[in-house]
Amino acid sequence: MKRLLQRWYHTPIRVKSAFLMGNLLIVTWLLVMFVTLQLHEFSSASSIIMNDYIDITGFLDAFSAENVALEAYIRPISTEQTREEYLSAIGETDRRLEELRPDKTADRRKEYMLKQAICNAMEYYRRSQADFLELGREEDLIPPYLSLKTQSAYIDGYTRDLLHGRIVQGGEQWYEIEAANWRNSRRFVGFLVTTTVVVMLILLAFNRSIFRPLMDLGWAADQIREGCYDAPPLTVRSGDEIGRTAQSFNLMQKEIRRTIRALEQQAEMEKHLLEKEVETAQMQRKLQEVRFAQLQSQIKPHFLFNTLSTIAALAREEGAPLSENLILRLSSFFRYSLESGEAIVTLGRELQLLQDYIELQETRYGDRIIFEVIADPELNGTRIPKFILQPLVENSIVHGLKERPGYGRVRIRTRRTRRGITITVTDNGSGFPPGGPRPAGEQRQSVGLENISERIRLNGGRVDVFSMTGLGTSVRILMGGESIDQDLSGGG
Repeated sequence: MKRLLQRWYHTPIRVKSAFLMGNLLIVTWLLVMFVTLQLHEFSSASSIIMNDYIDITGFLDAFSAENVALEAYIRPISTEQTREEYLSAIGETDRRLEELRPDKTADRRKEYMLKQAICNAMEYYRRSQADFLELGREEDLIPPYLSLKTQSAYIDGYTRDLLHGRIVQGGEQWYEIEAANWRNSRRFVGFLVTTTVVVMLILLAFNRSIFRPLMDLGWAADQIREGCYDAPPLTVRSGDEIGRTAQSFNLMQKEIRRTIRALEQQAEMEKHLLEKEVETAQMQRKLQEVRFAQLQSQIKPHFLFNTLSTIAALAREEGAPLSENLILRLSSFFRYSLESGEAIVTLGRELQLLQDYIELQETRYGDRIIFEVIADPELNGTRIPKFILQPLVENSIVHGLKERPGYGRVRIRTRRTRRGITITVTDNGSGFPPGGPRPAGEQRQSVGLENISERIRLNGGRVDVFSMTGLGTSVRILMGGESIDQDLSGGG
């Protein structure tokens, strides 16, 4: 089978097409011949039955016409024309009788016996009829006439028995013809199913060896037209015209890729040369920037921290514990924000910084804004990008709750889900339309959120923002999995 498939794949397309057309023509002619033979058998059987009916009814009609002519002949007013009509009817009856002669090879036993009885009775009837016709008109014709009528009644009875038997036999033959047609129909359906399967197999072979390679070739040409030269090479299954075309196409694609890579390498070398020239030109400017940065670094961050610590100590000596607490919170927050040694911290450290920021804001806004932190202690050791929670809370305050009448609420929640660790920051602020533009004053918020989203994405996470005008905004951070559906919460 495998060898046969290989020979088929390497056969020229014109031979494959001729093979397909030849098989279709053979199947078509076989179907036509099958139907023609079935119709011929049906027509032959029907003709036999109808011919028998015609022979019997023809003789019966001719004999009845002869009896009618006999009635006219024996009338006293009969003429020579009446005699001629009677003789003509006798000739027609004899002609019909010849068509009704029994045939041992074709007739059944009962039918043969009835036909033989009719023929014997007609011979005796013709002898009596000849004697009757020889009598003159002046003689008494009634006794011979009555004898002829009696004989004709027997002949008529035999003929009607023959007709009845033929009708019964014809019905039986019709049943046989119907059964034969049913058997032939089943054979026809079986042949049709078989030929359909064969043709489908041939078409499947054509699809695998011609149509599918042509579609693959067209797809590869479309990729080249769209500028995609890195598509995988075509699979060459055959050695016919399509296979050779696919091999040439693969070679052309390979040469194009080689040329493009050579041009890219040349462009890269030219780019490096240009960059070196630019580096030489920018050297002085960079040296000046380094000197300026060195001057700035002279002002150490610990100077600011020490100053804040000194102010906190003075506040404690002056009996202002609230001021001391705020200064210490601000010092801790400022130290955390200026630290640059770590880019990844623990979630617990971020929540600690966020708590310092929340206490500063609670001092400022009082009961106007309620902060709620729902944190899972088991997640405090989770590593996340630094400084991502405080900017989100600040956005909620500045852009969502600052101008909102009444009280506001900000909820921060950390939890583990089946898709990862989820951190949610939700407020009941003014919000914005879903998918719509942000208000004019929120450009800074968008930039900060984009920065956080990019850092989360680079660390394998995702940020989803959901908002609705009048209900609030919810930002969900998912670390360690795909984002899950967000339920927007309008308040606490």
